[in-house]
Parts: sequence; structure tokens; C-alpha cells
Amino acid sequence: DVPTVSQITQASLGAPYCSLVLELDPVLTRELAVEMAAVPGDPCKPVRVEPTDADVADVALRLMRLLDRPSALPVLQGPLLREIHFWLLAGRHGSALRSLGGADGHAQRIARAVAMIRESYARPIRIEELAEAAGMSTSSFHQHFRQTTTLSPLQFQKQLRLIEARRQMLADGMSVSSVAYAVGYESVPQFTREYGRLFGKPPARDIRQAQMDA
Repeated sequence: DVPTVSQITQASLGAPYCSLVLELDPVLTRELAVEMAAVPGDPCKPVRVEPTDADVADVALRLMRLLDRPSALPVLQGPLLREIHFWLLAGRHGSALRSLGGADGHAQRIARAVAMIRESYARPIRIEELAEAAGMSTSSFHQHFRQTTTLSPLQFQKQLRLIEARRQMLADGMSVSSVAYAVGYESVPQFTREYGRLFGKPPARDIRQAQMDA
């Protein structure tokens, strides 16, 4: 549940862009992890965006093809979802995914803090509040938050603010100054600087370019 910026670079009527969003089932993850002798990877290494393994891509494609055969969906969807969970656990991020499936492991505790940041991203949030929500000491919370998300809590909140600001400017037509204050900034110049560092352009120019490309 990390703030993410992405861009579709190739798509056309002849070769449309397709994607599959799959919410991992923590119960199924735990069940499979128990059945599997071992899962690869470092449990402290965060999950990153990487090329999809061939086995995962194969199952995902079969799952998407079921959309054209709705009568088969009730019978085949469950086994395919189980298979895709298996291949994810067997892949390079298996150990990290296994830790995410823990009932009350560090990842689940960090998830509670992440939920608090998402709900209250526009207001200042004290680290002590987040650590308390996670049921950790401040030092332990800092360590596990960065291990899980690759970001500090402050960086996480900042990226959420900037991504939401961009969404509001594109979707709602908000001005740069209005959106800066709306997402929690007290200084428009600071907002402009940090926006440029994340998106590569000042906000006004970035939004104009995005609208021209749409």
C-alpha cells in the first residue's frame, strides 16, 4: 500500500494496455506458506515493482481469459487464485509476502499506521501517534516502517500529499495554490519544489503536459 506513480507508455486500439489488479488474500497466503517447505527471499526486503515471473504471467492471463467465459468463472476462479498465490510465494518476494500474511506480524502492525497516514495525510501526524497505532516503540516503528515501505513515515506522507494534489489538479481543476493548502502544505513554494522533485516538472507545467497528452 505504498504511494506509487506510474505511467502507461504504450497503448493503441490495436494493442490496448491491459492490467490485472489482484488483492492478495492473507488467509490463503498463510495456508500456502504452511504447506510449502520454504519460501525464497529475505523477509526484511520490501516488495518492489519488477518484471513479472513467467509462471505468474501465465496464471494471470488464464484468469483474465475467464472474463470471456463467465460460466467457467465460478468453477475455475478459485483454483487459479490459489495458483497465483503459490507462484508469488515461490518467487523472489516469497519470504516478504509470507511476512505480510502474518496475523499480527510487523507488516500488519505497519499497515495500521499506513491506514492512519492515508486517512489523515493532510494534517501533521506525530511519529508517536503512528508508533502507538502500530503497537511499537518509536525506534522499532521507524525501523520496521522503512523495511516494509522503503520510505520514512514523513516521506510516505509527503508522497501521498503530492500524488493526491496531482489527482485533484487533473480531475477537479484545482489551482496550484489551492491544492497545496488542501493537501496540507503551508507554503506554496515548498509544495512546488517538492512536486518538481517527485514528478520532474513544476505542477502547472506538469498538468498542462498531462492534459495535452490525454
